[in-house]
Amino acid sequence: MKNFSMRAISGIIYALFIYLGTTIDPKGLIVLMMIFGLFCLYEFIKITNLKNKLFQFGSLLAAIAIFAYYSKEFLNSFEISNHYFFYLKSLYFIIPVLFVFSIYIIFRSTNELLNDFGKFTLSLTYVISPFALALTLPSYDYNLGEKVMHYEVFFIFLLLWCSDSFAYLTGNLIGKHKLAPKISGGKTWEGFFGGIVFTIIAGFIIEKFFKNNLQGNWIIISLIIAILGPLGDLTESKLKRFFQVKDSSNLIPGHGGFLDRLDSFIFVVPFVYLYYLFIYTL
Repeated sequence: MKNFSMRAISGIIYALFIYLGTTIDPKGLIVLMMIFGLFCLYEFIKITNLKNKLFQFGSLLAAIAIFAYYSKEFLNSFEISNHYFFYLKSLYFIIPVLFVFSIYIIFRSTNELLNDFGKFTLSLTYVISPFALALTLPSYDYNLGEKVMHYEVFFIFLLLWCSDSFAYLTGNLIGKHKLAPKISGGKTWEGFFGGIVFTIIAGFIIEKFFKNNLQGNWIIISLIIAILGPLGDLTESKLKRFFQVKDSSNLIPGHGGFLDRLDSFIFVVPFVYLYYLFIYTL
């Protein structure tokens, strides 16, 4: 009962922190993404046993530089325009490309995980960059004469929670066929498809009631999240299994670490960005 209470309290605080950070003010979103990114960076360094102080300092410095650049772009856009419309910019586009390359390394070229430079590179392309890229996702407009930020990032979290919850429930009820037994023994194909169905239903509700204040089609976005979210969890599980680590940390009582909670968010953000890039530039 004590563990359940601790898990419930920390979960509520975590969800409230996300809601406030993603809905009130652009600066709040920047702070939230920086906090999440830097905590995940710390845990990644710990998981991969990156002991080289120069690479540790370099990853921190590079992370701050990446956030500084995207934060400046985000705030400038908020000040001078009514909407954050997407445009083709090579520096933006390269992040999803590097992210996909990082996933390939984690699954297919694990020798790169054994040297410090490979760990340093992944700390930026796999961990930090998606949080910075999340700052390109919100749109904004005027409401009663005041400029407001829309809730794209919050709804990504909401759909991820829906996917995780219903995948877990469906898997527990009818799950029989393991999704990836060598990586994560608890996931089933039944849970995976159950998560997809209920996440798409949630996406339909968002599209029906909030589409005037959001960019893109949220039924499509929900499908992206439902399919790719579980792959984010499997990616982090693969990484932890390779380094023989159970949890990324115990920083969130009852929930493990930040990387454990945010692995799916890290995975889906580059692909939601690519979807926006596609619909606004083609």
